[in-house]
Amino acid sequence: MRTRLLLALLCSAVLLAGCSSAVAGTATAPAVPSPGLLDTVDLADVDDDLTPRDAVALDDGSFLVLLAGDTRIGRGPGSALVELVPGADGLAVGTVTAGAPYAGGGFGAEVHVADDGTVVTVGPVLSGDGGDDEEALDVAFTVQAPGAEEPELRVLPADPQLGTADRATAVLSPDGRTLYAALRWYVVGGDEVTRLAAVDVATGTVTASADLQVAAPGGATVAGLALRPDGGLVALVTTYRAPGEGDSDAVLAEYDAGLRLVGAPVDVIGDGSEGHGHALQVLADGTAVVSLSTSGADHRLVTVRDGAVLAAHALPHLAAEVAVSPDGRVWLNLGDGDVHTVAPVDLATGEVGEQVILCEDRGAPTDLALSADGGILLASGVCAGADVAHLVG
Repeated sequence: MRTRLLLALLCSAVLLAGCSSAVAGTATAPAVPSPGLLDTVDLADVDDDLTPRDAVALDDGSFLVLLAGDTRIGRGPGSALVELVPGADGLAVGTVTAGAPYAGGGFGAEVHVADDGTVVTVGPVLSGDGGDDEEALDVAFTVQAPGAEEPELRVLPADPQLGTADRATAVLSPDGRTLYAALRWYVVGGDEVTRLAAVDVATGTVTASADLQVAAPGGATVAGLALRPDGGLVALVTTYRAPGEGDSDAVLAEYDAGLRLVGAPVDVIGDGSEGHGHALQVLADGTAVVSLSTSGADHRLVTVRDGAVLAAHALPHLAAEVAVSPDGRVWLNLGDGDVHTVAPVDLATGEVGEQVILCEDRGAPTDLALSADGGILLASGVCAGADVAHLVG
C-alpha cells in the first residue's frame, strides 16, 4: 500500500529532530527514532529474471539498486542498475542501465559510488577460459562516469600463483580512483585463499596486494570491508581454528593505504565462543560497528575503536546488514529465518528501536542504503519470492 511520501518524510524529520544522546568516545547521534514503511516497489516490473543484490544512496536523494542474475540461463543481461527516486507519490523507477554479465547467480555483486558520482559495480563473470563450470568465475567490475551512457567493463588480472580470483568483497575510495578488495580464490584440492588488493579503477591494474596478516590456522575469509577515515582499510575477518573444521572466530583488522596491518587484530567476540561476523561499517570518528553471531545463536552488535572493544550489545535477531549515516545514525537489517525487519539502534545503550516489518514469509532482504542525512532508508531484497525495494523513514 502506497502512502503520501512527502507527508511521511516531514513527519519522519520531526521525529528524527528530537533529543540526542552521545555514544561514549564515538560520534554523536540522535536518539532512536520511530520509523515507518513509506513505500514498496516491485522490482520484478523492471526485470523479473534478475534479483536485487546491493543498493547505494546518491547525494541527490535517489538510490541505485543493483539487480543481478546468471547469464547461463540465457535470459536477461546478467545485471542492471535501477534508479529509484523518492517523490510525493512514492518511489518512482528512473533510469535503468544494463550492466556486466554477472554469473553465479550474481551472488556477491556490489555497487559503489564515488564523491563525483562515478558508479562502480563488482561481481563474478564466467571465466575467460570458456569453461562453464559453476566455479569457473573471474572477478570483474564496471565503471560508469557521470554522463556516460554505458558502463565500461574491466576484468581483474590473474595473480601469478593463484590465477584469477573467483569472488570479491570491495569498497571504493571517495575519489573513485581506487577499488580496495578482499579477493577469494577457490583452490582445487585445498583451502580457500583470501588476499587484499588495491585496484586502479581507471585501468583495472592491481597496484598493491597483501595477505590478511592475521593468525588463522584453518584459513580466513572477509565478511566486510570499510574505509578508515584517515586512509586505509578496516576488515571484518572470519578466522578458522583448524584446517577442515568449522569452528571460527571473528576479528577486526585495520590496514594502511599500502595494505600493511596497523596494530593488532581485535577479537570482537571476546569470550572464547565460536562465531563469525556478518557486517561492518565505520563511523566518521573511526568507530567500527560490527554485527556478529556465535554458535549458540547469540547475536551481538559490537563497537570497536583504537584497538579495543568499546561495547557489545545483545540483538534480538541476526543483523545481516548495518548502515550508518555521516552523523552517526545506525540501522540494522534483522531476521530470524522467516520474518525480516529493519530498525534503528542506539549505540550507547544497544536499544533497538521500533522494527519495521519488511517480510513476514520466507524473506531475505539483502542490502541497506541510507540517505546522507540518515532519515530515509532503502532496503532491497526478496520477500516470499518477490523482488522488492522498501522505503523506510
